[in-house]
Amino acid sequence: MQRFARFTLITALTSGLTAIAPGQASAAAPSVDATAVNRVAVVDVQRCLLETKEGKKAKADLEKSMVRSQARIEKKATDLQKRLGDLQAKASMLSEVELRKRQEDLMRGQAELEQLSMEMQETIAEKEALLTEKIYKNVSTIVAQIAIEEKLQAVLVRSEMTIIYVDPKLDLTNRVIVRYDKEHP
Repeated sequence: MQRFARFTLITALTSGLTAIAPGQASAAAPSVDATAVNRVAVVDVQRCLLETKEGKKAKADLEKSMVRSQARIEKKATDLQKRLGDLQAKASMLSEVELRKRQEDLMRGQAELEQLSMEMQETIAEKEALLTEKIYKNVSTIVAQIAIEEKLQAVLVRSEMTIIYVDPKLDLTNRVIVRYDKEHP
């Protein structure tokens, strides 16, 4: 909503300026060099993260970690479920003290399972953040190199939320991925 309000305000100001002094607005506007149009490019950083060799390896490593973590959690959950079933089957034969002791033991096990699950999620999120940050820095360096080589004035990050359409000739993503794989095998 704020973007729309800002856009409306900018549009109103722009049209107001040209309405006040239509002759002066065009005279005061800087001349646009025809070659300057091609001095902007875009790069899809998300694609770079997912499609570079290092990004694919990082994704596979994260998935392996998630599978191992999930297996560990499922093993503990199965053990806990088995102990619960055993307690339910023997509850009528146990003394009150023993029953309470086993119930408390099960509650501790449930709390440990929840704690383990949270810790594993945090660990995987930290690994993902570190790998993403490393690849992002490398991508940024390569984009800067290409921008200097091509004498680009700006390189924008392409995403569905920021850039709806761009001429494919202005998209550097494939070049960045190829160079990334050469420089970071």
